[in-house]
Amino acid sequence: MRALPFLALLSALLAPGLACAEPLRAALPEYRVLSSSESESFEPALLQALAESLEETVDVAERSEAADLQLGPAKVGPVYYQAVPAALTANQGGAVDWPQLRGQPFCIAVASPYTQFIVQRFGAQPREYPSAAHALIGLKLGECRAVVDDHRLLAEMAKLPEWRRYNTLLPALPDAEQVLRIGTENGALRARVDALIQAWEGEGRLEELVQFWIDEVAFQAYVLADTLDCH
Repeated sequence: MRALPFLALLSALLAPGLACAEPLRAALPEYRVLSSSESESFEPALLQALAESLEETVDVAERSEAADLQLGPAKVGPVYYQAVPAALTANQGGAVDWPQLRGQPFCIAVASPYTQFIVQRFGAQPREYPSAAHALIGLKLGECRAVVDDHRLLAEMAKLPEWRRYNTLLPALPDAEQVLRIGTENGALRARVDALIQAWEGEGRLEELVQFWIDEVAFQAYVLADTLDCH
């Protein structure tokens, strides 16, 4: 399931070398898309990739207002991912459509921006997990009626043989889309980041990084499920 080791993939994606300079400070959003564990997800890896290709050292800022780079929902800056919520549910006994979730528990990653949207629109009850992979396993454990996360992630999970009993996908909700960007108030830095993301998009490198983390979530969910089966 894992096409390439992560470090090998990064070495193929990124320019070599780091320059000695004052570190850039970057703020990561509280909610991380494509999270395979409590600490590992797409955005920290993207930040590492930016550092390598910009030949800069980048540290995670404790306060967002002190950051040179801001990753997450924003109106300005190059887009690194567009996330649209959907739901995955069981083929038997699952929900057929969103309104059937009223009063029912749904599994979701902690700090997800979709939580209140689902609660307010459909009256469902959230059950939070430390990552997308953990939330997916919550569905298999019967702890919720559906798992809510990024549509692309769930659509690809539904294709896997180990999810054949849980591959009913409820429609995406485009009015809850999260457009995720890399923002900065530094004009020179903005130009460098813009050029880099455009190059990655043209070369397919950003897509490769996204796909790696989708596969990584699927792999970690598989490992978690296998661990549960052994007990």
